[in-house]
Amino acid sequence: MRKTLIIGALAFVLGGGAVFIYLKHSAHSNSYATMHEMHHGKSGGASQGMMQGHMHDEMTMPGLQGKDTTETEVADLRKIFQQHMEIERRVTNLPDGISTFTASENPEVRAAIVSHVSMMVTRLAEGKNPEVIIQSPTLDALFDVHEDIETEIEVTETGVTVIQTSSNPEVVKLLQTHAAEVSDMSERGMAAVHERMSQ
Repeated sequence: MRKTLIIGALAFVLGGGAVFIYLKHSAHSNSYATMHEMHHGKSGGASQGMMQGHMHDEMTMPGLQGKDTTETEVADLRKIFQQHMEIERRVTNLPDGISTFTASENPEVRAAIVSHVSMMVTRLAEGKNPEVIIQSPTLDALFDVHEDIETEIEVTETGVTVIQTSSNPEVVKLLQTHAAEVSDMSERGMAAVHERMSQ
């Protein structure tokens, strides 16, 4: 049974629920579909090679687009990647899941972290996979089993704490793998994404 608990100041941070509105534009969808296919190798090696530098451009980062991502979601991810060196992250693997703490002394980075985590927790609870072009297969797998995950989230003065658990051992492994992937990205930024994609 799935249970999502959003604690304390989260409702205020979310701005009255506006961040839960997912806008769809046909032009964006077409662009996303093309880039998604190239990212996953469905358009051939030549196209994939041509897109490699473009998708991971450190300034525009078009690879942060998803199937139905909002401008806010993309902006949050861009801020997090561009200023990843200002992020502090700690992960504890639990017998049945994970406990993570992600924070920053930079108010803008902290706001992006809280917004991103809050929206992703909501998406996971609702099973709405954003299918961001550069996201890992682990995250896709987690959305497939979202009903087996219990999440608690707490906004702190410097960031956000998340506890995710499951009674399914396979889901626990996915949670712990994804947490490690996120930690790697927060430490090395896009370099971690490039390395994962090249494997």
